[in-house]
Parts: sequence; C-alpha cells; structure tokens
Amino acid sequence: MPPKFFQIGFNKCGTTFIARLFDLNRIPAAHWLEGALADDIAFAKLSGTRPLARWADSITAFTDMESVRFLNMPVIEAFKDYALLDAHYPGSVFLLNTRRVEDWIASRYLHRGGAYARSIAAAMGVPLGALGDIWAADWDAHLAGVRAHFAGRAEFIDIDIDHATPDDYQTALSPWYDLPHLPPLPGQGVRRARQANLPRVLRMMDEPLPGADQDPDRRAQLAAKLARLAAPARLRQKGSIDRPPHAQALCLDLGADQLRGADGAVMPLRRGPDGLFHLAAQRPGLLRAAAVANDIAGVTGHGCYWLDLRPATFAGSDPDNPADGPLIATLRRRGARNVFLWPAPWRHRIGNDGFPGVPVADPDWSDRADRLVWRGTLSGHAPASADTAEALITALEHRADGPARALLPRTGRWPVLADLAARPGLDIALTPDARRDRVLAQAGLTAPAPVRDDAPAARYRLALSGSEGDADALPLLNSHALVLIEQDGWEGFLSTLFRPEVHFLPLQPGCADLDLRLAWARAHQDQARQIAQRARRLCARLADPAGRRLHLAQVLADYRRATGQD
Repeated sequence: MPPKFFQIGFNKCGTTFIARLFDLNRIPAAHWLEGALADDIAFAKLSGTRPLARWADSITAFTDMESVRFLNMPVIEAFKDYALLDAHYPGSVFLLNTRRVEDWIASRYLHRGGAYARSIAAAMGVPLGALGDIWAADWDAHLAGVRAHFAGRAEFIDIDIDHATPDDYQTALSPWYDLPHLPPLPGQGVRRARQANLPRVLRMMDEPLPGADQDPDRRAQLAAKLARLAAPARLRQKGSIDRPPHAQALCLDLGADQLRGADGAVMPLRRGPDGLFHLAAQRPGLLRAAAVANDIAGVTGHGCYWLDLRPATFAGSDPDNPADGPLIATLRRRGARNVFLWPAPWRHRIGNDGFPGVPVADPDWSDRADRLVWRGTLSGHAPASADTAEALITALEHRADGPARALLPRTGRWPVLADLAARPGLDIALTPDARRDRVLAQAGLTAPAPVRDDAPAARYRLALSGSEGDADALPLLNSHALVLIEQDGWEGFLSTLFRPEVHFLPLQPGCADLDLRLAWARAHQDQARQIAQRARRLCARLADPAGRRLHLAQVLADYRRATGQD
C-alpha cells in the first residue's frame, strides 16, 4: 500500500491539478468534498478522535482540505493541521504547493465571483480591502511553519506551481506513487483571463465595510420593525422551556453548549475555541441547525432555544400541527401560533453572495430585455402533505417506482412550471442539478421545464412559491429587475417588510394573473422601474451587520420573555 498523501498548501494554488493527477492514475483521492474533509479534521480535533478516519481505509490522497460554507459556520483551513495529520498518519507524503503571493491573493478575491472573499470578510468583521494584508501575513506564517516542521524530511515536497511542469510533479512523487498519466496545466488563455480580472479585484478592495453609511436611528427603527414582524401572530405557551414544542424540534442550550433532540439525545455539535459550533462531517442534515446555532451564539451567551429548522414548518398552523410552546423557525404558515421567525441560513448571511445589498453589476432597467425570466429548482409541498419536493426526490433515489413518483408532479412548483414553460414569450427553465435529473430519468419522469443555467438580464423576474421562502426572492429584489412573487401563505422574516405594489408585484397562487401583471408593467414603465428601485434601496439597508445584530438580539429577547427565561 502506498503512503497517505496530503496537499497542505492554500487553495487557489493548483489543488485541482494535484487531485486530477491522482485520479488519472487511478489512485484513490478525495478533493474538498464540499468542505467535508476540513469539517472532519476540525471536529476530530475537538473530540479527540482520529481525523479522516471514515476515509482512511479507502483513500490515499487528500487535497483542498478547506471549508468555507457561505453561511455562519467556521472557516476551516484544515491543511494547516499538518502536525495533527503527521501524528496520526506517520510516513505520509506532504506537498506544499505555492505560487507568487500577489497572484494568489487576486485569485482568492475573485474566487466564486467574489463570494468567497465577502464571506471571509464578513466572518472576520473586516472590510474587503483588509483581506489582502491579512492573507499575505497568513501565507508567510503558514509557509514558515510547514517548512520548519518538515525540515530535512524526504517525505516533504515543496513545489512552486508557477514554475513546475507536470513532469516535475511526476518526478517529485515517483518514490512513492506511479504516475504515468499527467493532466495538462492551465493554458495561456486562462492566465490572460486572470490578468484581465485585476480591475475587479481593485474595485472589490475599495468597497466600504457593509453598513458604514447607515444612520443609527434608522438602523434601530428597521431592527425593531423586523423583530415585530418575526413575532408570532398568536403567542400561547402550553409548556415550559424544558418541554419540546413538538417531536421534530431541537433545543440549543447555550449554558451547556449543546444541541439536543426532543428526546434529549445530544447532537454531534462541538463548540471550538473561536466560540463557533463545529458539526461532525457525517451529519450534513444538521447544517441548518448548526448555522443557526452560530447565529444565536454570536448574539447572546445564554438561554435555551427550541428550533424547527426544516426548510418550512407547518408547526402552529392548525390542531394537526401543534407548537406546544414557543419555537424558532425560518418559514411558517401565515397566522401560525408560537412560531418566531429567524433568517434562513442559506441566504440571509451578510457576506453570502445571495444576501440583499451585495454589490451586483446587473445592467440598469433600460439595458435589460423586455422579458420575464425564472431560474430555480423543484420545490414546494405535495397537496395535503408535509412531503417536500426535495424529500420526494430523495425517496425516488432509493425506490424509483415508489409512491413518491406519483406525488412529486403534484408538488407546488411542478404544475406551475409545466404551464409556464409551455407559454410563448416566457423564459422559464430549471437550473442544472445532476442528481435531480438522474433521479427523474430513473423514475421515468420528464422535468416540467427545460434545464438551463443561463439567466439573461431581463426587466422582469419571477419568484415562485416553494419551500425556500425569502431565499428565492431576495437576490432578485436586489437586482435592477421588477420582481413578481407568487403568494402562497408562507411567511419568512422579510415577507411583510417588502410590500406588494411598493417593492414587488404579487401574483395569485398558481400565477393565474401573470399575464395581467406583465401587461400592467409594460404599460407603466416608470412605475415598474420605481418599484424595482425601492426594493433595491431596502435591500441596501439590510446589508448592515450592526442592524442585523440588533434585529436578531431583539428576536431572542422576545423569545426568552415568551418562555419565561428573562
């Protein structure tokens, strides 16, 4: 058996090339795994267990061991834990991959269209322009630490990717691995494109700290309004904080630094020295709960909070779906009892590229095509059922001929998309999803709309009902487009902040009045443009970390009062 291999340089330094080198030569490699490698190493440190144990018997090479979730989870650069890996896997080969540091910084700024840098800046609470110096100092410290730790070790390889050829990798690794097949390096076209993007980097570095221009009084007023909107329509407590509101609820106990199930079982969540909760990599289904736990812990240091972090919950909406005590959720039915609203973690984090207020380069109204565009995924509930489209797709994945096959075409978006996609003059398409498309094909189902990834700049954008709530509409409201939103009886934390006819045009369920609404917008271009502009201005006020903290602190204070904790 060849020794383990660990790439321990930073991301954006040819990590994909290194992973492909092993893949091409049929040497089992794990590259990034959407952050799972880094999450596993970090959790192992906190729990005193062996890192990467779940892959140790099947994987030889590990590359890009980093996790940046674009929501409130720790930024983990687990490649820096080379000493831990060295102790658990003696005799392993370690490769430090480097490049010209200025080019690396620029590449990091541009990674994922700027979302990577914005997320890290938000996590650190610094302006984007400060990251360059922070990253440069981090680079120097890491390289010095690695070289000191592995000094004189034959199993340590130091490669500058700016000058190394594929043959150089092959030669350096030849004592341990047979690598006859070599992937090509990025061509000159890719390198020229990187240089052409430098003006974008400079513009990002000039962006001010979010919220720096907000008036303190207006900030406090908006935070208070958001907290009022988050309060339940009806608040009636039947039990105490020691009793779960329902069987699916989770309890975040900041006194014990624990997340527990309704049955008292402790979830695999550990709090690190940075104050953030880390989640075990094998439990991705708890990622929503972990992110909200970090949201709450970042605002307060005490209290117990019952959470229902399903994408959407019927809790408190009728006798069949009780909420026997106050709880916190990200999407509730209108009028639900005992349910406080919290921002959904997938979008509503300052620094996340989908959050309102993020600078966008979309063309202004006059430069947009006179058309309506929708891009999205299958979503929503089946009629008279708590089954979501996402859950039914998972069920179909395990049994292609099961009951889910009949239910999925009846979920919220499916029939609406099938109708809209057939209408001329509308640009309606599902975003690509390899898993979904494979599952539908196996079940013999035809998607209700074509699949395309492009979303041309258009004057009108559509937000359909589903189980994401505000998450779909917010990026659209932050654009220069007029947004038409299908009304569905669900409430997110911004649902009543953005008002119909003022910030968007409402649509009847099923989009029955879409043609009439579009006709009005085309006949009243000035009013339509003003609605889009008002929505964008309100989004800019939401991209304020201090205001968001005020808002969330008030929601938690109201919750503690409702549960007798204050």
